[in-house]
Amino acid sequence: MKEDYLNVIKFPLLVSLSLAVIAAAFFGLVFGSYFKLGLSASETVIYIVLFAILAILVASWVLNLFSTHSRIRPRWLEIYAKWMLVHIYYNLASFLGYITFQKRQQMQESFLNFNNEIVLSAAKNINHTNILLLLPHCLQNSKCKIRVTANINDCASCGKCEIAELKALAEKLSVKAAVATGGSLARKIIRDVMPDVIVAVACHRDLTDGVRDAWRFPTFGVLNERPNGPCFETCVSLHTIEFAIRKFQ
Repeated sequence: MKEDYLNVIKFPLLVSLSLAVIAAAFFGLVFGSYFKLGLSASETVIYIVLFAILAILVASWVLNLFSTHSRIRPRWLEIYAKWMLVHIYYNLASFLGYITFQKRQQMQESFLNFNNEIVLSAAKNINHTNILLLLPHCLQNSKCKIRVTANINDCASCGKCEIAELKALAEKLSVKAAVATGGSLARKIIRDVMPDVIVAVACHRDLTDGVRDAWRFPTFGVLNERPNGPCFETCVSLHTIEFAIRKFQ
């Protein structure tokens, strides 16, 4: 129970703590300089600029927290908030997590949960017709003679792995489904489909990198399970996949 709770709050907590540390350092520097020698005109300008940057960082983070409950409008502001999330706040949380010896996978899972909340909030009361289910090749049975890449319809539906069930689920829910062997192919598939929403399956690292790489597209991440180790005959909860897709239809 404690681990699940940390998987939810760790990322926003690390970002908030990072901003608090930056703010404390800034005000400590300003007051230290002021009480020691006073502030020159150039120092005043520099501190004003730094304060403006700090204010933007804090306001943008509040905006991201708000977006987990309600969609941000106008569109340009939503794009700005998402850019800040994946390029600034993720790196802040990663750095603080690194220097405080936090588990990286736990932080990544918390980031993915946070991102999923944003995607679900933005999708409320909207019926999406162009949904892409993006799957990793490691879901396929390693002994299969058919190499399923990109086109999931290449699967012979033998039932020895979950690719066949995911193919059937995609057909039932009328969504596009594709299998990616790596980041380059995943990016090509996304460019070709230009989906309204992506439901992506991968491990912690690949899924986090993929969500950040495709930040312009609403991407709901689902972590796979690795009973046989990383990148080998992994599996995923079909119930979770179906739940995610139906949330966007």
